[in-house]
Amino acid sequence: MRHLNGSLRMKEKLWTKDFWAITIVSFIIFFVFYVLLTLLPIYIADRLHASADKAGLLVTCFLAAAIVIRPFAGQWVGKYSNKKILVLSSLAFLVITALYPVCHSIESLLFIRVLHGITFGVITTVKGTISARLIPASRRGEGISFFSLAMGLAMVVGPWIGLNMARWDAFTAAFWLCSAVAALGIVLSLIVTVPPVIRHADGSKPNLGFSAMFDRAALPFALVTFFMTFSYAGVSAFLALYARELDLMAAASNFLLCYAILLMICRTFTGNICDKKGPKYVVYPCLLAFTIGLVALGYTNGSIMMIISGGLIGIGYGSVTPVFQTQIISSVEPHKIGVANSLFFNAMDAGMAIGAFIMGMMVESVGYRMIYVAGAVLVVLRWRTVCRADEKTWRDAVGFHQRVALSYISISISPFALQQQGKISPGWINAKGSVIQST
Repeated sequence: MRHLNGSLRMKEKLWTKDFWAITIVSFIIFFVFYVLLTLLPIYIADRLHASADKAGLLVTCFLAAAIVIRPFAGQWVGKYSNKKILVLSSLAFLVITALYPVCHSIESLLFIRVLHGITFGVITTVKGTISARLIPASRRGEGISFFSLAMGLAMVVGPWIGLNMARWDAFTAAFWLCSAVAALGIVLSLIVTVPPVIRHADGSKPNLGFSAMFDRAALPFALVTFFMTFSYAGVSAFLALYARELDLMAAASNFLLCYAILLMICRTFTGNICDKKGPKYVVYPCLLAFTIGLVALGYTNGSIMMIISGGLIGIGYGSVTPVFQTQIISSVEPHKIGVANSLFFNAMDAGMAIGAFIMGMMVESVGYRMIYVAGAVLVVLRWRTVCRADEKTWRDAVGFHQRVALSYISISISPFALQQQGKISPGWINAKGSVIQST
């Protein structure tokens, strides 16, 4: 990994007007995202009388649209004016947000979610690219850690507001609140002074083309990010169901609070450590904390252990993702920062979506407890490559990840195959790991 030694140069200024503005824009985008993510499932159930699978479809459509558009967005930010892309995508984000109150059918809501996902994919790519260009190279790890705090704060504030607005049956008010906040994002986008597009050494702008959508040097870090998020997907998707089965719903709320507090505390200094000493001094302790947190969550037997596991996962997963983003950005040429950012966010979204799907199948086979233990095993298996990015590591990582993915799939479907062969009786495994026979 690239170690940027800033100790031999004067400490460059980080908190400029422009960095403040783009950080608040990031908070606004993720605030709207998390409010709607929490609010819409309840909205379609209460107002549109839709089933739970439609709520999942809303999330899938949104993330799929964002994933598809990001490789193109990564090229655009390397070719065209980042200021124009930021302002136009912020405007589109506002217009689409304002359309939610007039959606009175599942079909119209799905269409709006696809459009919203497209604008979300573009704006997250361009804001990440602008922030990376505003952050001094000697303070990149520190700067990205602070910048990502905006998303961490939105992760706490957004769901809290969404849940309370839903409880008060104030869906329309929530949509207009999101629209008002998105409008503030346009104002801040207009006042940001964006660095010019970085050209090649010969002065030309990067060419557009399919091959320019990806960068081989960034793939190892993107793969590691994918599997870290894959391991975390079980927490995001199934914590509420797991806690309800254990009768620990109150503890689950405190889990999220502890997670958020320790995440925000750690991000204030882990980036600085990464810049001064190197990423391995952050990555290894964080992966250890993440692993222990997942195991503790899998074997939790009370409120205290669940809350502690939330803190450990906040320290681990919450602190290591900005480091991976820093390394993805540092691994590419300056004119490919947009491509690197699109790879990072796509790795996170794909890891979340695929991880939730596969772990959902695994729940039927091995229960909630074991999906967290399996996630911890996956984290441990990645320790040997997270601090290397040479050609051999890239080949090894691809082959290894393919073997791990096949292992996860075989674990998730093997009990169903055994049932078909009559070797085990149909049943399911509860959170405690015991088989419950079907009646």
